[in-house]
Amino acid sequence: MLFLARQTSQSVEQFLVANELAGARALAQGYELWDHVITRFIDYPELRQYFYEGVEPPEDSTARARVLAMTELIGDALQSADWLYQGKDVALLGSEDPASNIPPDWDDWTKFILTMSPALRSFVRERPLQYPFLTRMLETIESATTG
Repeated sequence: MLFLARQTSQSVEQFLVANELAGARALAQGYELWDHVITRFIDYPELRQYFYEGVEPPEDSTARARVLAMTELIGDALQSADWLYQGKDVALLGSEDPASNIPPDWDDWTKFILTMSPALRSFVRERPLQYPFLTRMLETIESATTG
């Protein structure tokens, strides 16, 4: 009986460690995806205005294509991070640093980008099944501003 209790305790501990590692991997993958976005902003700084300053996509076909490609990259990064976090106890990561509040911070960032980017809002509205997290966020933003 004592052996079974010890074995059960170790199994629970292994599960908690595995869950914490999965959360850390999800966090790292989310940041890695966002690094791709940042790299594009470094390469094409003129794109920032379409995501941070509320500027509508340009009419010029080449510039518009670049903005739309960046829109898709940002949408994929934000949606993928949500999928990566699902089922992971990322709150355990905060046990090392109580000031870190990962999911709400990511939610705030997502709301900011959706609020500031007409291109991303349009993109998400056209693809609600591909971007369910972003669609929910957009609905939250729009209901707060209209209600």
